[in-house]
Amino acid sequence: MPTGIYKHKKNQGFQKCNKHGKKFGNGYVSKHIRENHWNWKGGITPENRIIRTSIEFRLWRESVFARDNWACQKCGKRGEKIHAHHIQNFAQFPELRFAIDNGVTFCQDCHQQFHKIYKDNN
Repeated sequence: MPTGIYKHKKNQGFQKCNKHGKKFGNGYVSKHIRENHWNWKGGITPENRIIRTSIEFRLWRESVFARDNWACQKCGKRGEKIHAHHIQNFAQFPELRFAIDNGVTFCQDCHQQFHKIYKDNN
């Protein structure tokens, strides 16, 4: 199709109002957060998910990638999707979760092979 047939209709159907929320910066935030949200279950997010989405985990992961030069440490592939793998098990050694020396990078294939052989054991 030739370009320019469809025109962007900016903000069509969207109006900013303060009826259901409070002003936050340039936009509005709903008042239905946490306890007031219909699907709130009392903060039952698993500890594992909280940790793995934390800034500390993200920094650990990036540090392991940088130390290993963004390459698989088993086959040496670069430019592949790589994974940061904990050497000492994440669940059994909580004190080592963010230790950079406790991480190694694997490409996706090598990481799957590792877990086929060793499962979730150390």
